[in-house]
Amino acid sequence: MQLDFSHSITNDTWYPTADLRGFKAKSGGTVDIKQKLILTFSAPGKITEGDITISSSPWREFKLNIESSEIGNGVYDYKVTITAADGQAIGNVITQIHIGVNASSDAVPKWATFSDTFTAAADEETNVAGELVVNCASLPAGLEGVALALVLTRGEKRETVFPKAGTAYFSLAAGTWHAQVEELRTADGTVRAPVSLSASELTISKGQRTRLDISFAPAVRSTTLDVALNLAAVPGLQNQDLHLVYLQNGVEKQRHVLRAGQTQRLESLPTSGNFALRINDVKLNNTHYIFDGINGALNGRYHHLAFTSTQVRQQDDKQTGSAKLTLHVRAEHGLNATFDLRLNDGGAIPRQYHFANLPIRDGNLEQTVVLAPGVYHIETAPFIHDSVVHYVDVSPQPLRIESNAPQVLTVNITAGANLRVKGFPDYLSFGGCADMSQSNVDDLAEARVASLFKYSGDDGMGDASGYLDPAKEPTAKIIEMARNVEAKINDHVLPMMVSYTCNLSLGDVERIIKDPVRHQFSFANFIQALKMADAAKDAAHPVPAGFIVNPDYLGECQKYGFAPDYAIPVRKPLADALAHHGINVAVPSAITDTLKGYIKGVNWLVRVVAPDVVLGWQVNLWGVGGSQWIYSDFTYDDIFDPIDGTHKKMTLDPHLAGKLTAQYALLVGVFDEIPYTRADGSAALAKGADFMAADRYEADDFTSRAYKNGYCYTPYEWERTFDFCAALSRYLRQPVLPWQVPASRLASINEVVGELDEEFWGTGGSYLMGHPEIGSSVEAINRRLLDIPFLDVHAKMMGHTPRELFSRHEWDFSTPKYLDFPSRGIFHVQVGGGATTGVVSAVNRNSSSWMRSRLKAYRDNPVKFKN
Repeated sequence: MQLDFSHSITNDTWYPTADLRGFKAKSGGTVDIKQKLILTFSAPGKITEGDITISSSPWREFKLNIESSEIGNGVYDYKVTITAADGQAIGNVITQIHIGVNASSDAVPKWATFSDTFTAAADEETNVAGELVVNCASLPAGLEGVALALVLTRGEKRETVFPKAGTAYFSLAAGTWHAQVEELRTADGTVRAPVSLSASELTISKGQRTRLDISFAPAVRSTTLDVALNLAAVPGLQNQDLHLVYLQNGVEKQRHVLRAGQTQRLESLPTSGNFALRINDVKLNNTHYIFDGINGALNGRYHHLAFTSTQVRQQDDKQTGSAKLTLHVRAEHGLNATFDLRLNDGGAIPRQYHFANLPIRDGNLEQTVVLAPGVYHIETAPFIHDSVVHYVDVSPQPLRIESNAPQVLTVNITAGANLRVKGFPDYLSFGGCADMSQSNVDDLAEARVASLFKYSGDDGMGDASGYLDPAKEPTAKIIEMARNVEAKINDHVLPMMVSYTCNLSLGDVERIIKDPVRHQFSFANFIQALKMADAAKDAAHPVPAGFIVNPDYLGECQKYGFAPDYAIPVRKPLADALAHHGINVAVPSAITDTLKGYIKGVNWLVRVVAPDVVLGWQVNLWGVGGSQWIYSDFTYDDIFDPIDGTHKKMTLDPHLAGKLTAQYALLVGVFDEIPYTRADGSAALAKGADFMAADRYEADDFTSRAYKNGYCYTPYEWERTFDFCAALSRYLRQPVLPWQVPASRLASINEVVGELDEEFWGTGGSYLMGHPEIGSSVEAINRRLLDIPFLDVHAKMMGHTPRELFSRHEWDFSTPKYLDFPSRGIFHVQVGGGATTGVVSAVNRNSSSWMRSRLKAYRDNPVKFKN
């Protein structure tokens, strides 16, 4: 039964409300709800169960089921199903339904503009449909039997219909839909025709018809080549990269890398002229593989072509003076696994040697294949075994083979980070920043995060001026939020607090770091947060929470060049903080009044007060002295060298920056164990940190707080950022968590871009998750973003505009870049910040919706910790 009712809307900026009353049958009769009342409507923000109040006479208790889908720019379609809590019939007892909306931003449309979207029905679905009338022209000659797919999207809703020539009718829910259709083409791609729509935006109204006309340009013929490498009968070429070259009338037009068993389609080729297919010669393990080409006519038809063993000639490539090679393998741990090595001399036709399935154990492996004289670069890559990253290093590099002189190549295999960190899943996972808004739970659940984080304390800055009222410490609330997200996604979510026990982000480093009063209060407030976390431990949550401590602390100390014995008051402030909370454990002697003693003190405090939480420290890209090296290798006059304790001139790249940062963290004891005595007199050992968090700078690239501070990244700079993380993990031999990564995306050429500081565009999300609509084309990026004028002071580093920055290097957004994160020592990524796009809608006008949908899809096929 479809229902009539009256409603009124109050357009408050942040919490608009609607009241629905006077429910009756469309015929005017009395409402008799037997099982459920269904409401559908659109609203400019998030709605939870706590936002809906149902009045009835007599009073009844009701259950709610709220379904939502975003239709764009912070506006959502809702379906609310109301049933009686006791399962009995509702009848006509409902007198009023009050609904409040947590507005996505102050810029979303007023709720009253969606007044006509409200619909109600008893015991059946609401009738919100209109009709789309499609008038489709006759299909072009040669394409008569091809199905035309018309894709209609309304936010997250997607409908695909298949109109045929003539008039067709399709039922659609009321609202504004985006219409899109790809070119009409045959399956083999030899005949195609562009398709035109009379409108790309369609407004569907309840009970009304909307017209759409489809027309076609004349069909165009082209040639298609499917090129297969059927080389199973050539065992030496299995798992080898082969370079396929396509020439058109003698001119090279395309080049592709394939392996045996793969097929490459070449489409939209001309209908006249000649083509030639070539595979570049391969010199591998003293065999020269020469491929006969395939030639043919471009004739507007489909051709299935294959390179087979009959087109491969093999010649002996063993050279005079070739020498034996022995691999001297030194494995830190013997493993039930193998590794590969590839040698390449870099010639016009590279001479390569590929040694596969080499055992990972100590020993000398004499190779049966001898090496021709020459200089070879050895290609190695990290591999993962049993969730542990392993590194393969060779010496000498490059390898020089001289005539008849046997050579030994030393191969060192060392273990790095164990990617299994307590509290986190056994695959690469993602988390997001929470801002305590009511909509956070739904947003975080939609993104299916594995963690959520929030700054600890009242002001998020260390609360160094006094003992914090427990009511002002958000740790318990964040743990509750994580549990609520868990309940929605039926999976574990780790609550994480970002805590300052000494806030060097404020500047005035040398005064703040030596202030014993600040230390005492911050230690005490940290203990309070730890106790709240420890109290939340239960059988389902053996790791009740996580903590990332002291952003910017290590970076400032490294930049200043503070030595481990740099004097800092530690023992008395720490003891006073323990006494304030009645914790009767003596501060161990290993914790001294020094920088190293302070860092050990923070770690020890965690292990004593909340031994089951997971702990990480934070480092910055700029800790080495600056972050200019992100854009290109950069020479600094004054860099602190943790190895010899001196300041010197250095040219930094991502690898060296990560290495120096890791060396400094190890120097000052971030991962040191601390022996101590428990309150009962027994001996114990407190573990150091569990991981390292790495911070870029948490502003969205195309906001002034980012690019005016020297932060605007293309994929090149993001790649160097995660190269830094890889080096950091390697030299720490610890897992790394990139933190506060902006999850904003690029705008495409067809999107409308307004005020930059109000729309929060960026590249971090596009880089992480892939953005195939942008692909590798600068011209696919919105010109409003490309033409931002950078400050002159940054021109040498960043160029004059993003267009210039994007034009410096080749790049490609077509695929996600997180795929190799585990081999870089990265186990988890946390996105967003207090004023940076992440996954929650309450920050930055719901610019996070794009990222949420992609993180949701990622959880269906996450990257496991394996090679």
